[in-house]
Amino acid sequence: MDTSSNRIARMWHTVLPRRGSVARPSDRVQGALLAVAVVLALAVLPFAASFGSETYVRQQQQSAEQLRTRTQVVATLLADGPALKANTRSGVAGSGEPADATWTLADGTSRAGKVVADQGAVKGDRLPVWVDGNGNPSRPPLTGAAVVIEAVVSALGLWLGAAGLLALACYLTARTLDRFRLARWQQEWFQEQDRKTHS
Repeated sequence: MDTSSNRIARMWHTVLPRRGSVARPSDRVQGALLAVAVVLALAVLPFAASFGSETYVRQQQQSAEQLRTRTQVVATLLADGPALKANTRSGVAGSGEPADATWTLADGTSRAGKVVADQGAVKGDRLPVWVDGNGNPSRPPLTGAAVVIEAVVSALGLWLGAAGLLALACYLTARTLDRFRLARWQQEWFQEQDRKTHS
C-alpha cells in the first residue's frame, strides 16, 4: 500500500524527473501545474489575511458606532406573542414574531410599537429590546465575538475560494490529459496490432 510520502515523492519526481525517468511530457505538465497551484495557494494566504484584517477593522468600527448609538431597554408586551408551536422535524420551538409593546427611554419618554416576542410570550411579559438613537426598535449591535468571527470567516472564505478554483483547474487539466494519454495509448496499440498483422 502506497503511503502519502511515496505519493508526494512520485509527484516531485514527475515535476523534476531524474535521469532516465519514464515520465511522459504530459505527466510533467500535470506535475508542474500541481506545483504551481500549490505555490499560488500559498501566495494567496497573505492577501486573505489582509482581507480578513480589513474586514475586522471595518466591522469593529461599525460595532463601536452601533454600541454608541443603540441602547437596551425593557419592553412590556401589550398583547400575547405568537402561540407556542414545535417544529415537527426537530421538536424545537421556532423564532419569535412581532407583537405590540411599550417601553420607556432613558429620558423618561414612553414609546409603543412592535417588538419581536418569543413564542409563548403573553401580555404583560417584560423583555429586553435594543433601540436606536430615535428610540425605535433595532437589531442588537455587533459584538466583539461577532466581529472576530466575521473577519476569520471572510479571510478563510477568500482563501478556500481561491484554493478551490486552483483545485478545479488541476482536476480539469488532469482529466483532459488522461483523455489525451488514453487516446495516444489506443493509437499506439492499434498501430502495433496493425504492424503485427502485416508482418
